[in-house]
Amino acid sequence: MVTAHGVLVYDGDCGICQTASRWVQRNVDDVAVMSHVEHGVDVLEKVWFVTGNGRLEGAAAVSAVLKLANRLHYRLAGVLIGLPVLHVISRGVYWLVAKNRHRISRLFRLQACALPEK
Repeated sequence: MVTAHGVLVYDGDCGICQTASRWVQRNVDDVAVMSHVEHGVDVLEKVWFVTGNGRLEGAAAVSAVLKLANRLHYRLAGVLIGLPVLHVISRGVYWLVAKNRHRISRLFRLQACALPEK
């Protein structure tokens, strides 16, 4: 599936990712959204934003997608979290959420993640 801006690939087993992907479908035009399984990936540890120029992962992917959102305040949030100093913080926040996504999903009564044991 090719769109004008790219494809957001999320962990289809993760409640947080499923909720975020629905938000993207409602708020970002011309970005396709598909689970890692639909994209042909066995395990996905970070969200991907795949474009004709390559692939961004994690906080960088979130920033890029937000910059394409329909509303100005979401686009500004994408710019802010992509700034060099704030990007370091956003990468850390992304890592914390990703590491604890199964707990966070349960807390918000979302589908719990089926993460492989390391």
